[in-house]
Amino acid sequence: MEKYEVGRMLGQGNFAKVYHARNLKTGQNVAIKVCNKEMIMRVGMKEQMKREISVMHLVRHPNI
Repeated sequence: MEKYEVGRMLGQGNFAKVYHARNLKTGQNVAIKVCNKEMIMRVGMKEQMKREISVMHLVRHPNI
C-alpha cells in the first residue's frame, strides 16, 4: 500500500474493514477494503469474494 496513506477506519463487518485513504500521487480520497483472508477461506466465501472483485472492476462511478 505504498501508493496510499491509510487513515481512520470507516467501518467493519465480519470479514473486512474499510479505511479512509489518500492516493499519494494524486491526492484523491479513497476507501480501501481490507479482507480477512483466513476467515474468508475458512467459511468458504472465496467464490463470493471473487464475484465482488469482478463486479467492482465493471462498475464505473465516481464514488467507487
